[in-house]
Amino acid sequence: MNPALRTLLALLLLAPTLAPAAAPTLSPMSLSYDVAWGSVPLGEGSLTLSAEGGEGCFRYELRTDPIGIIAWTYGAPRETSQFCVADGRVVPSRMQFQNPKRGKDSFVLDYDWQQGRVLGGRNGPLVIEPGTVDRLSVQQAGRLWVKAHVGERDPGRLVLAVADHKRVKAYTFTIAGRGTVKTEAGSFEAVRFERIDDPKTTLRFWLAPELDYMPVKVEHIEDGEAKLNLSLRRRP
Repeated sequence: MNPALRTLLALLLLAPTLAPAAAPTLSPMSLSYDVAWGSVPLGEGSLTLSAEGGEGCFRYELRTDPIGIIAWTYGAPRETSQFCVADGRVVPSRMQFQNPKRGKDSFVLDYDWQQGRVLGGRNGPLVIEPGTVDRLSVQQAGRLWVKAHVGERDPGRLVLAVADHKRVKAYTFTIAGRGTVKTEAGSFEAVRFERIDDPKTTLRFWLAPELDYMPVKVEHIEDGEAKLNLSLRRRP
């Protein structure tokens, strides 16, 4: 056989194995959690990712249902993010925070990608670059990144620009470990996805492969003190 023909045939046979891996995708899911501030129970909460607005587009919602005096004094806030996934990345279009009990805290952010701005912030329009996410969809951006890199020996770091109602700030995350997490819903093998750029503030997500890398536990720690915590209440 002609050497050139032999080489061409070998490349054709290898083509399927050399094809780039498909970008990770998101699966809709709804999970319920016990919510606490430190060791003080606050009530229940839920995280719901649902398909909305066309192929590859979603609505992500965080709801809380506080108990007792917390509900009376603070209310029951709801946070939503609308976004699409393009080339394995989250592209938000709108983010909204609502608390009927404290209307002054409520806000809506609209992402204008043609102009490269976020509209609706309290400090006026914010300039954004491609890849910017909002403070809720950052969870799903992290979920996608973990799904793409969890099998690597050294996955490196994920740096995300996060826009909220006041400013744009860079967050740095990494896969910080793996282990068994115990919750009211049972025990889960999970990947610890953690923010590492701020020595005073830790944001930690325990993502379970069994639940397609949705969080079974979320920890927010400031100056070594546990603040807001979510722990899975029941299996879906």
